[in-house]
Amino acid sequence: MKEPDPRLRIDGEFRLEDVSRAFLRGDTVKAARGLIGAWIARRHKGHWYGARIVETEAYLGRHDPAAHSYGGRRTPRVEPMYRDGGHLYVYLVYGLHHCANVVTGTEGVAEAVLLRAAEGPEGTPEKLLSGPGRLCRALGITTAASGLDLLAGGELRLARGPGRPRAIRATPRIGVDYAGEAARWPLRFFDARSRAVSGPARLNRA
Repeated sequence: MKEPDPRLRIDGEFRLEDVSRAFLRGDTVKAARGLIGAWIARRHKGHWYGARIVETEAYLGRHDPAAHSYGGRRTPRVEPMYRDGGHLYVYLVYGLHHCANVVTGTEGVAEAVLLRAAEGPEGTPEKLLSGPGRLCRALGITTAASGLDLLAGGELRLARGPGRPRAIRATPRIGVDYAGEAARWPLRFFDARSRAVSGPARLNRA
């Protein structure tokens, strides 16, 4: 993995509590909504860096034409999606942008939640982690992390932080026009009060 942005350092600001694995083994749509307000955190050279998740998308496995595991597809790249809920699946888009996903369901289900955007600690530029590629770049997450367990107390963690969003909205996912009817499924969730949310403003509606 790469160096995280130093502006995301959160040492001593608050105590992080891991997200429940049972929660991530449950319904993927509920997980995508429930992860709004959680934190993705990384330990690097003895310090913690992190950001609050403000936008997600649910991908529903073999029955979802927009999912990498649609139809039971199983390749070395996609293999981490088949792990137990709470693992990380990272893929590369156009050879340039890394995208981080939290695997959901039980082992073998191959569903996941894409982390589309997050906001850093107070004072961080609001668009620093706006979009899945920017989120991974700011935290230094690459495909080298694909397959890591986010709930094992390692260098990457998915955790609960202080406060919960009070205005979560849903729209169709972004950039999945190729998925036919599935392109209209309302599986994108976001904190309506966050300025770090990605995508055109016309999509940011209930």
